[in-house]
Amino acid sequence: MADVLREILQDDSGEEFEGFELEDVEKADNTYVYHLLALDDAVEQGSDLEVSDIESESDRESETESSDDDDIVLADYNRWTENLRDINVPAFNGPQPGPTQTLEADKNEIDFLNLLFPEELYSKISEETNSYAQLCIRAKANPGWYDTTPEEIRAFLGCLVVMGIISAPAQDLYWSKDKLFHLSCIEERFTRTRFENIQRYFHVADTTQNPPRNQPGHDKLVHVRTIMETIRENFKQQYNAHKEVSIDEAMIGFSGRLGFKQYVPLKPTKRGIKVWVRADPYNGFMNDFQVYTGKEGNVPEANLGGRVVLDLMDSVLNLGHHVYCDSFFSSPDLFLKLLDEGTVACGTVKPNRKGLPKDLDKIKLKNQGDHIIKQKANLVVSVWRDKRKLTILSTNTNQSDQEVQRKQKDGTVKNVTCPMSVKLYNAYMNGVDHADQLRSTYNIARKSLKWWKYLFLFLYDVCIVNAFILMRESPNHSLRTKNNRVRTRTQLEFRMKLAHQLIGLFSMKRKRKSEFNVEHVMEHHWPSTMPKKRRCKQCTKSGVRREPLSGCSQCDVNLCNDCFKPFHLENFPDIYGQ
Repeated sequence: MADVLREILQDDSGEEFEGFELEDVEKADNTYVYHLLALDDAVEQGSDLEVSDIESESDRESETESSDDDDIVLADYNRWTENLRDINVPAFNGPQPGPTQTLEADKNEIDFLNLLFPEELYSKISEETNSYAQLCIRAKANPGWYDTTPEEIRAFLGCLVVMGIISAPAQDLYWSKDKLFHLSCIEERFTRTRFENIQRYFHVADTTQNPPRNQPGHDKLVHVRTIMETIRENFKQQYNAHKEVSIDEAMIGFSGRLGFKQYVPLKPTKRGIKVWVRADPYNGFMNDFQVYTGKEGNVPEANLGGRVVLDLMDSVLNLGHHVYCDSFFSSPDLFLKLLDEGTVACGTVKPNRKGLPKDLDKIKLKNQGDHIIKQKANLVVSVWRDKRKLTILSTNTNQSDQEVQRKQKDGTVKNVTCPMSVKLYNAYMNGVDHADQLRSTYNIARKSLKWWKYLFLFLYDVCIVNAFILMRESPNHSLRTKNNRVRTRTQLEFRMKLAHQLIGLFSMKRKRKSEFNVEHVMEHHWPSTMPKKRRCKQCTKSGVRREPLSGCSQCDVNLCNDCFKPFHLENFPDIYGQ
């Protein structure tokens, strides 16, 4: 502390000293605590660092002359103590929380979606899809394919929104001709073959220039990188976060083969792609995210949780935000770094983290509501007994006894005492879970062998959810009942209207099959192998479903061997009926 104060006192300006500013004192406190933590780590690791390396003789002489009050203050900073002091929490000075743009009242659902997923992305997807289709067709012909358009891609994604609302156990049921199981009118917009062809060749980025795996410059997320970064920037530009933000992990379900697939047993979706997320606890708006691509060079990353928090908070530091995170991220070192950047934090923490009091996990608390609080500078750690012990680290609140309600075994409700940090954590840690709940309600993901398609549909789903929140908070788009009361907009009605607008009047042109040319019926009517299996034209009339590969190339129909003759006799009686 003496070194830090000496730096502040050394001033060559010649002006009369009028006392310390509050910011100077806080900076000196935080810097001193940071050095103390580094010194504790060095001592624990058996370093041969001596006191003489840190402080000079003049420093030691000056410290011996300090007052007893200074010794008490220094003792509080030197170690964890139960003597609690007030914490000076920085005021929130960020922009007004909420949407950054106000759209006119005549704008609809698709206009809010275009703020996050711009129109030009549909053109890019159609171009990449056509390029990838031509590449695949060179290897394996597909006579039924023709180039897609931005309008068709938009309608295709609109159909996925419909499928998310009206779910079916198998995709083929959307084209079922059984009126009892007729699910929607998708078959009026796409034939099943065309829809499956778009699914097959769907592509959103050029991957041909990506270096091979394990080579410098290789991007594991090249399949979605360009679109993903565009969406990320739009999320940050279109919505200002509230003072409280939460950081947690989200999972994109995928059970196929993938080098960075993760297993998180405590999540509802246990296997898949892990995404670090910063979300707003007030409404579930996803402000920023980062896809985890696993270890680099098969070497675990040191302090991964701290790095993720600093990355996700990078654009909103020094604004006085309150960050809430769980024990995977929390540590004294991270919270001090955030404090230096004008950001405070609160979160559960593992009792054996470096910098915490020793034997924290051995503290015995017998009754529900019992707790112990210790403080070191602006770091406050609380151990609270609920059904089991909970350890919370915070820099964002002064500790005071609060009450929460807990249901007992006999059904009665009991008021239980808890620290203030516990109540704040329970109130604001739910941002990512809220976002997951909104997204998973009408999930548009479809089964695929390609992992990146799950990631792209996750991004599109999040765009829809965030657009819904933007419209719900828009002052020009509030809903009212017949009695002129304000009504809350639901995600279901938002998605239903959005699907109508995405599909619009699009309807693919179905090719009508020309009538048989009687002039050429005598030419080349021989059994032959057709390009693909299709239903037998003759068996279909009898209500029997067979899909042979044989048929008549002149008539362009698939026919069973036994149906070849009856079909031609029936359709050309004047020639073959002789």
